Formats: sequence, C-alpha cells, structure tokens
Amino acid sequence: MSVAVYPSPRQGALPFAAATLGIIVCVFALPVVLLLRGPFEGWAIGTGLWVVNWALAQMTTKFALGFAPAAAVGTSGVSVIGRAWLIAIVLFIVAIRISHPVALTAAIVFAAAFTMDLMGRMMLFGLTERAAKTPDQEGPSDS
Repeated sequence: MSVAVYPSPRQGALPFAAATLGIIVCVFALPVVLLLRGPFEGWAIGTGLWVVNWALAQMTTKFALGFAPAAAVGTSGVSVIGRAWLIAIVLFIVAIRISHPVALTAAIVFAAAFTMDLMGRMMLFGLTERAAKTPDQEGPSDS
C-alpha cells in the first residue's frame, strides 16, 4: 500500500500550504529571530529539532501502516512520547551546556513549527476526507 504523505503544488495551493506549514514557519522564524537579536544558534537548533521530529513521525507512520489498528495506535503513541522526551532532553542539555537564550529560542521556534505543522496536517486530513467523500456516502436522498 502506497501513501502520499504530502501533496504536490499541482494538487492546489491550499493543500500544499497546509502540508508545508512547519517548513514555512521555520523559514519565516529566521528573520524574526534575527530582528529581535535572538541567537542564530537557537533558530538552527529549533529548526533542526523540528526536522528530526518530523522525519521520525513520518518514519513511524510508514512503519505502523502494516500493523493492526491497536498496534498502530500504540506504536504512534510510544513514538509521540519518545519524541517529546528526546526534544525536552536536548533542550535541557542546550540550556545547561550552551546558554539559556539559545535553548529558549530553540524551544520557541520548535513549538511554533510543531504547532503549525500539526494544524496543517489536520487541515490536510479534512481536505482529503472532504475530497474522498462521494454523494453516495452522504446519506439517503429524496430521489
């Protein structure tokens, strides 16, 4: 079974934008961080953490596709918790070993990208479900 995770720009501007919101936030966060005189290292670490988190989420999704529903949900849950701990530990180490402003900037960039990516994926799911719905699935008609 093949699953297209992200749509191409040819499938429409809204689905493509929804699929790439996390990347868009990371790109637009750089000038904001620099204008606010934030540490570039914080932006780089936050963006890097988001990319690693995103890649691990994609790998987990593809890995869990062949499982029974309960096992797939369990695998996804363990992945979410494990990735959250990984991010928290890295940010904690950055705060202790490098600096608090770098860790705070990284945390803000990561949180913004993660949140917008999650919103984008929810919008993409809604758009996909709406497109997949046929008139036969909407219920009985009067005709």
